[in-house]
Amino acid sequence: MGRKVLTILSVLLLLLCGMGLASGQAAVKGKGNNVKKKAASENVVYLTFDDGPNKYTPEILNVLKKKKVKATFFMIEGNIKRNPKIVKRMIKEGHYPGLHSVSHDAKKLYKGHPDNVAKEMDQTRKTLKKVAKVNSNLVRVPYGSKPYMKKPLRDHLVKKGFKMWDWNIDTLDWKYNKSNPAKITQNVKAGLKGKKGPVVILFHDSKGTAKQLPGIIDYLLENGYKIEVYQPEKHFMMNYWKDKRL
Repeated sequence: MGRKVLTILSVLLLLLCGMGLASGQAAVKGKGNNVKKKAASENVVYLTFDDGPNKYTPEILNVLKKKKVKATFFMIEGNIKRNPKIVKRMIKEGHYPGLHSVSHDAKKLYKGHPDNVAKEMDQTRKTLKKVAKVNSNLVRVPYGSKPYMKKPLRDHLVKKGFKMWDWNIDTLDWKYNKSNPAKITQNVKAGLKGKKGPVVILFHDSKGTAKQLPGIIDYLLENGYKIEVYQPEKHFMMNYWKDKRL
């Protein structure tokens, strides 16, 4: 009788040990999945569009609406005035309105007084507020911040309370928009290789970009990227000078 009891106890002990091992393996496997999931969530992409709004912006907005993603638009002051309905639609549909100057002229912006950029962005901000009743502190300077935005110019942006974004993927759509639109998509895919951290993609409100956008969005989502819109409360540094103030 004693031997039978011992045998039963031994079997039970082996079963319990096996269950514990399986549970431990499941826990490890689950932990690995969580780590992988976390890494995937860090692949955040921001779609940003310059120089609008214009006649191509509604088509871009239609694509974004259909794909259920949001974007950030850096707008020129004169285009805001000329296209108030597009600006209002953009904001109503959850996109973020950024500022892209009045003149878009390198000489006017960068060759004169160091407060020229800040003044143009402030004028653009006031126009946006008048047209759409919203405020914005996010700017993108024409042609990118290097080499133009040296410290005195950046100091004036800081004084006005602005934040400044460049980009880390350039689609070159301004170059290939008409001649080779497929190249826009190719540049996005090539730019993503080896890229870590938030990805900010530079587009323009153009016909070729609008046509390529559905495929680009599908590619991003299918490859585990999360497309987000700029949020002031979650601002992060994305400027070539690595100026933490901006």
